Amino acid sequence: MKVRHWPSIVTILAAWLCIPAPQSRADAASDLDDAAARIQYAFYTRDVRALQEGLALVEQLDATELAPGMKDYYAAYGHWKLAQILTESATGKVPGTAGKAAADCERQAKAARTQDGRMAEAYAIEAVCPSLEASLLSSSCADKPLRTAHEIDPRNPRVQLIELLCRRKDQKDPAAYTRQVGELVDAFERAPPSRPGKPDWGHAEALLLLGESHLQRGDSRAARDAIERALVIAPDYRKAQAMLQTAAARPN
Repeated sequence: MKVRHWPSIVTILAAWLCIPAPQSRADAASDLDDAAARIQYAFYTRDVRALQEGLALVEQLDATELAPGMKDYYAAYGHWKLAQILTESATGKVPGTAGKAAADCERQAKAARTQDGRMAEAYAIEAVCPSLEASLLSSSCADKPLRTAHEIDPRNPRVQLIELLCRRKDQKDPAAYTRQVGELVDAFERAPPSRPGKPDWGHAEALLLLGESHLQRGDSRAARDAIERALVIAPDYRKAQAMLQTAAARPN
């Protein structure tokens, strides 16, 4: 009778160790951070192609190796930034470009907060996207998701930033608005350092908003100070560079 020889436990372990391990959650979070950094940099430099490449990197990630909703969250964030660039540039006038990016942003923000109902920033991004869907700044933010974002996490600086962006055209008191933006900047500076796989955007944008507010009120010195601080965080921020030149050309 032929005796069957089963492999030893050592052989089994050796074979098992040769099998590539699935990507760890830490590795996936690192890859997400890399893609998010690429999206942020592309937004600062107004590089549409690079931003689209960053979005493609997000799309390639395995959502099961990330915290619930984070893949869709960053896809929503990237499409929001893409819609902003297209809206503010000549290409934004091409029918469907900025509008499609804004619609994708809204759709993926909804997908993110569906997976994690406490994701305040996803609600906030969902709220701001409709303001860009027509490739014009005439549309309004969606009130319901913005209220939900505030109810979940009113102290979140990224939620506060989007609230200010959504409501700035309705501001009647420029001095009060400048104080609100200053408080937003303080909120970013008090926030703890971001952990891997967690959002860290918004600080430079808040400083630029503060600089813009000071500039509109005629305080070019305070404007330059805020814009220069934004450029310390994001040296290649094209919009901040242009605004700094404007502020420098104005008397104090």
